[in-house]
This record gives sequence, C-alpha cells and structure tokens, in this order.
Amino acid sequence: MHAVPLPAPPPLRAAHCLAAPLPAAPGPQLFTLDTLGLPASFLDDVASHADSLCWDPYDVQVRRRRVLQRYRCILAAPQRDLLDACDGDAGHPAWPVLLDGLPGILADALRRVAPHRRRAVRTYLADRRVDGSWWLQPLPDTVFEQPGNADRIARRQFAPLSPVLSNHPGLLRLLACVAETVHARRAATRLRLVVHQMLTVAGLAGGTEPAPEGIHQDGADFIVSALVVRRRGIHGGVSRVRRGPTGPVHLERALAEGEGIFQPDTRSPWWHEVSTIHADAAAFEGYRMILGVDAHLLPDATA
Repeated sequence: MHAVPLPAPPPLRAAHCLAAPLPAAPGPQLFTLDTLGLPASFLDDVASHADSLCWDPYDVQVRRRRVLQRYRCILAAPQRDLLDACDGDAGHPAWPVLLDGLPGILADALRRVAPHRRRAVRTYLADRRVDGSWWLQPLPDTVFEQPGNADRIARRQFAPLSPVLSNHPGLLRLLACVAETVHARRAATRLRLVVHQMLTVAGLAGGTEPAPEGIHQDGADFIVSALVVRRRGIHGGVSRVRRGPTGPVHLERALAEGEGIFQPDTRSPWWHEVSTIHADAAAFEGYRMILGVDAHLLPDATA
C-alpha cells in the first residue's frame, strides 16, 4: 500500500485590501468586529485552526524558573550554577544534571509543569497605495522580538500561522484596518505587522496567565493587545490599560468575543495587562483565544 501524499499548503501570497480606520481617538480604544466590517463568521474561521497551534514551551520555562528561584536558598552552590546555566530550559544540557541533584519532591514538581498557551505568528509587510488600498505581503519568518525583562525572552521562535489563515480575507482586512488606523494617526505608509494567534487554557488545578509578564508594553508603535476570538467556560481574563506601569486604569473590560483593544504602545504612556483566567467548573477546562497585532513603522513610513 502506498501512502497518499497530502496536498501542499497554499503558497503565501500578497493581496490588496481596502479598509477604513477605526474612529479617531487619541489613546486606547475599544472596537468590535462590525466596526471593521467583519462578519461574526470570521471568528469561526479563526477558531477552526486551533488544532494547528503549537504549545509554547516558554511558559513552562518561566514557571520552572520561578519555582527554582523560590527555593534557591536551599540549593548548594553547584546547583545554583546549574540553575543559572539552564534557566529552567529542559532542552539545556545542565537541566537533567540539575534535576538529579534536587530533592525528589521538588524535581517531580518541576517535571509536572505543563504548558498552558498555544500560539502561532505571521509577519506581513504592508504598503499603502495611492488609491488608499494596502498591499499586504505575508512573510515566512516566524522569529518574534520584543523588549526582554526578567520574565520575558527578547527573541523567540514560534510556529507559523497556517497558510490558509494567513491568506484569509478577513484576517487581511483586519490587518488593513489596523494599518489604516496607524496611517490616520501617524501618516504611516509602510509598516511591519505581526499577528499572533494565541489560545490560553484554564487548567483544572487553578488559574493560568494569558500574559505571564504582567503589566507591560509590547515594543511596537501600535498594537491590538487582544481581539477575542473565543471565550468559553472561564471567568477572569480582564484586560486593563493603564497610564504608566503603576498609574490609574484608563480602560478595563473582560473582552467578549468579537471585541478588541487598539492602542499606542512603545514611547507612549499606555501599558496593558490581562488578569488570570479560571475555569468556571472544577471538572472542566475553559479557554480564551485571541488575535493580537503589533504594528511597527518602518523607516520611511511617515510623511
């Protein structure tokens, strides 16, 4: 019996897309799918690609690191050196050596740490034409960079957004709407857009963090911090935008499906966070799926 070859995925292709900007606002603003002229079926199409999302090992590394730092005082000097070397990364050669030297209960607890976010990324080049349309070119590169901190690696590699979804007319319209909004605010005509699809699962044994870094900026000129695609069987997950990392809350909302937040990011006063999500029933898992967009002005992007 001969294996039947699977059909090749559709090639990434550039596309023209017309879009209107969001209503003018000086700071963060809430928007909905119908604001962008997108049907609710767009969310169904995005959600149908959930199984193609890969688990993010970064979250596991962060949680292991937090546990080990909490118990750092009981580690001998050689174990601390191993901890600093591997930093919670199970793929590092120092990791098994570190585990072998830990108390059994602590080592077992570290082995049980499981991922809770699944994600994919696609980057696009966006150019505005004289007729007001945007030329969107999806790129194969899935390296993602943002400012690092104690709980965030500055440069990471993610699985790519599926080619079918990358070419989806609704996603292209969403990106064109973001681009046109940036154009309305900053006269931008050339952008690098990074779209994230992320699914956070609320486990059976407590809450999980959609954004483990807490209050933060993403390092882009403008962002859609979240457009909620699915919100099922959970409570929590409240999005907050603050003026400064410790300033007053400007916008606070548990975003429903089809709702999103657009805002200026780096070099602006606006910082954002999202609270822990919890499953509604102890016997079941809940989840929250979002799309996020980072918009970077390219060197020749402003008039």
